[in-house]
Amino acid sequence: MQSNKLIGVSYRVLVLLLTGLLAACSTTPRPLQFRTEIDSLVAVSAPQSNMRFFVLPGNAGANDQDLQFIEFKTYIEKVLANRGYSKANSIQDSNLVMFLSYGVGAPEVHQYTYEVPLWNDMGYYYPYRMSRFYNGYYPGFGVGGYSQRTESYTTFRRYLVLEACDKEAYLQQQQRKQLWKTSVQSNGSSNDLRLVFPYMAAAMQAYLGTNTGHMITVDIDETNTLVRSLLGPYQPSTPQPR
Repeated sequence: MQSNKLIGVSYRVLVLLLTGLLAACSTTPRPLQFRTEIDSLVAVSAPQSNMRFFVLPGNAGANDQDLQFIEFKTYIEKVLANRGYSKANSIQDSNLVMFLSYGVGAPEVHQYTYEVPLWNDMGYYYPYRMSRFYNGYYPGFGVGGYSQRTESYTTFRRYLVLEACDKEAYLQQQQRKQLWKTSVQSNGSSNDLRLVFPYMAAAMQAYLGTNTGHMITVDIDETNTLVRSLLGPYQPSTPQPR
């Protein structure tokens, strides 16, 4: 009987140690990371040189004096410059009109079900079993059953679309004649587009003006040198939801 008590005490000590280790690990901040889905298309007639661009709002009803658009346009101008494009001072001085669209979708609620083990006061619970130390039953250690629980979580679809269109077709006919188009989307727990946008812009840079053939997945985090250059002094100092 004494040996059983020692086993029980040892088990409880082990549980406490493991709990402490898990708590210590959970306090270590992880790099802010986003998974993006990118789809890019390009027309055969897309120019490969003398690529001067001017960025306009692509969202319906948006205007070029909107502060959010001005902020997001800055990121787009940086990634375009990194790809060899030149910023024009006016739409007349450009040969590419870039239409920048972005937004956050409605919240999507997801449910999942999982099982948790049943506990007694001394740890996991085994069904009563015979003991060779006395003629009867006693509680041991281990899983004796499970309880089903249902939880829910909410995600948001964040998106960014950049269309490169022919300037003449736009000025003369008010048509968006696409020369290439790159779309980015990301699903996560945050609906803060200002937080997510620079990561999506950085993820799309390598695919601007190209044809991906299909939607591809690109993971990117705050340690990425391009992200850090885009964010500049606005890099987050505390962990943020993804």
